[in-house]
Amino acid sequence: MDQPTIDAIPEQAFDEAIEQYIRWAAEWDGDLSADVFFGVWADLQHREEPVKLRARVVEGRLQLTPGPGSTIRAQNNRIFLEDGRELVIQLENA
Repeated sequence: MDQPTIDAIPEQAFDEAIEQYIRWAAEWDGDLSADVFFGVWADLQHREEPVKLRARVVEGRLQLTPGPGSTIRAQNNRIFLEDGRELVIQLENA
């Protein structure tokens, strides 16, 4: 599912959101309770969304393409992992 972009927000709604944020930030004292902080941290740690790649065979060669907004990098038959390694997928005839 595609996430809406800032371009999809009417200008007036965007301006109102910015003004609301500025008012909220001006009033916030910066405190964040431990239960809120660790609750959000736990939610982020447990979020497991699948990594989606589109695969096509073009002229006998594999082409992998990450979905929109994906944090993964892929080129042709290679997937570039965050730790610097590459995952190479080779097609074989059955």
